[in-house]
Amino acid sequence: MRTLTDSATHADDPDTLRARLAVDGYLYFRGLLPPDVVVAAGAEARAMLAARGWADTEERHSGATPGAVDAREAVGDPADRRAAGWPEFNRLPYLRPLRSLVRSLLGEDAFSYPLKVLRAVHPEGDRIPQGRYVHQDYMGLVVDDMLTSWIPLMPIPRQLGGLAVLPGSHLGAPPPVHVLDVDRAEAEGWASTDFSIGDVLLFHCLTSHAALPNLGDQLRLSQDCRWQSAHHPAPERVIYGPRAERDGEAMHRLLGSQPWWEPVPATLRFQPDDLRDGRTVASSRFFPVAYLERWAEGVRTHRL
Repeated sequence: MRTLTDSATHADDPDTLRARLAVDGYLYFRGLLPPDVVVAAGAEARAMLAARGWADTEERHSGATPGAVDAREAVGDPADRRAAGWPEFNRLPYLRPLRSLVRSLLGEDAFSYPLKVLRAVHPEGDRIPQGRYVHQDYMGLVVDDMLTSWIPLMPIPRQLGGLAVLPGSHLGAPPPVHVLDVDRAEAEGWASTDFSIGDVLLFHCLTSHAALPNLGDQLRLSQDCRWQSAHHPAPERVIYGPRAERDGEAMHRLLGSQPWWEPVPATLRFQPDDLRDGRTVASSRFFPVAYLERWAEGVRTHRL
């Protein structure tokens, strides 16, 4: 497996970053965020999960059968919900180095979705987490040029897995759903690294990616966050939450008083709920997107 190309030295050069994103479909920045803030976010999540028996305070897996293998299952666990709603965890996408960088790519109206995802990945067992399947984020949300930021909340050497991307995959048709086999020739074209505190992996919604197996004895902690320009309509559920109650965007009651909180743009429009079932073409400001004949079939088979 290849090593991710570090773009940290070009963080203030949006032209170079756009060119790299157009070719590779991802951007990796070593040490982009202040380590102390990321450490605090990880410590919060770790303490709350440890209190529920997920792991001890040193991140070591408790040895118990995990109650939640996937993010969707974890939403039902009080410890995960509490950790994902804590201020330090939610603050990360609002940090200036990351927010300014994304806006230099997508425009000044770019924003992060209110709901941030805590990934607490147990050591590999009989049940395979959905994140281990090769997929593209565009399949679930259908937003042109949506970006995903993946932030490790602890040092994640390759033994603990981390995330891998397939450079150049954004230029082709969606792949079939399957678990990425790191021991076969398929993995040779993929890229990952030993992640450190403060690193950020940013990738396009058409870029194929997959989590690598956690072969250690620790609970692996990271954060996912989605970004888009207000120029495109957004799925209503990612702004107001699964119930789409229009009494304020998700998380505003918990975090709206924080000095770093930013509401989504008031001009934002919303897309029809059934859009992902019928759309067959994607567009991009970064690269030409060919007509994807397999896209509609891919949507039906990528319900991860």
